[in-house]
Amino acid sequence: MTGKAQRILTFFTLLIVSLTFFFWGLIQARSFLLPLSVACLLAMIILPVCRWFEGKGLKRGWASFLSVLIIIFFFGALVGVVAAQVKSLTDDWPQIKEKIEPKIEQLQQYIAQKTGLSVQEQKQKISSSVPGVASGSEAQSDSTKNSSPTDSAQTNLPPSQNQTSTQGQEEKAQNESSSASSSLLSSAGSVISQFFSTLGTLLLIFVYIFFFLMYRRKFKLSILKMVPDDRQEHAKKVISNSTRVSQKYLFGRILLILFLTVLYAIGLSVSGVRNAILVSMLAAVLSLIPYIGNMIGYGVAIILAFISDGGFGGAIGVSITFAITQFVESYILEPYVVGDQVDLNPVFTIIVVVLGGAIWGIVGMLIAIPALGIVKVVFDNVTVLQPVGYLFGEEDTEDDEQDSDNIFKKTKRWAMNKFH
Repeated sequence: MTGKAQRILTFFTLLIVSLTFFFWGLIQARSFLLPLSVACLLAMIILPVCRWFEGKGLKRGWASFLSVLIIIFFFGALVGVVAAQVKSLTDDWPQIKEKIEPKIEQLQQYIAQKTGLSVQEQKQKISSSVPGVASGSEAQSDSTKNSSPTDSAQTNLPPSQNQTSTQGQEEKAQNESSSASSSLLSSAGSVISQFFSTLGTLLLIFVYIFFFLMYRRKFKLSILKMVPDDRQEHAKKVISNSTRVSQKYLFGRILLILFLTVLYAIGLSVSGVRNAILVSMLAAVLSLIPYIGNMIGYGVAIILAFISDGGFGGAIGVSITFAITQFVESYILEPYVVGDQVDLNPVFTIIVVVLGGAIWGIVGMLIAIPALGIVKVVFDNVTVLQPVGYLFGEEDTEDDEQDSDNIFKKTKRWAMNKFH
């Protein structure tokens, strides 16, 4: 093996080992890093509001406190709306189930006609693929089979043996009742513990946000102290540009989600979709994920349109709503609200969403895209890291060159020139 090949092999080996330990550390430190990361992102989002309060004459401490209160109020209202929509969906579930079952039966009959699999065989395949369903059905059938001989035998027992059997049944019932009570208490304790754990995490996030806003200047100065004197001006420029673009990107994304929620809610409500607000919020958040997110949101809306007795008319209304909203988002709202300074590569966007979910669950998926946007902004402003930032972006793609003269690109350029 030549010296160059050995160096390349050593480099990639060290890279793989380093990444392995890095992601392992992220998973192990989840309880510490997750609240810290969420607080950092929320602090950057609310920073323009905090500066506005300071511009009105408020001291930084009070401005930071009021900014945290705004975040608490916003999330409280969001939780209230989602809870109301979920309750409405739960109340409507029996009716939804009633309407779904005939459609499922029709689908089963269609599959039986096309594939030759009977409905019973389809159910058996589903049961075998879902262990809980199989075990539950087997347990139920076994209990049914085993209960009838016992009951018939008990009726033919002598009185003394019948009394003994009755006492045994009473003891068994008491044991089952005691076991059920213990299980209920254990479940209640688990729910209470989870509630206080979540509440503690939320309080910790709000405390972090307050201190991030309060001491943001000290963080900046501490970074500058690590830089040599002859590089101070360049470092200040990098920090200023990165902070400005990151704030604009994060704040713009939040505003874009709010706009999309309103547009989707109006269109889906007119189309007769049940729980339109919940579906609209889901579709707006999923729109952060290129292509896949919009497809998932559209699929959920179509299904609910059919369930809501909208039929093909409702499905057409949903399709028109998503088409118009996607056009408005891509060529009017996004250039105006977010701008084109942070265009993320769809491939890396999907990768970080999957990676975020694998490391930190649902919250990791939600913060993965904003985190990638911030990383790209920082890399774009650091000379040695600019190639990586370029890789994360969507600059110089073939689609941009081929579609530079189509009507959609012209509309997007018009919106950017008009509002910027």
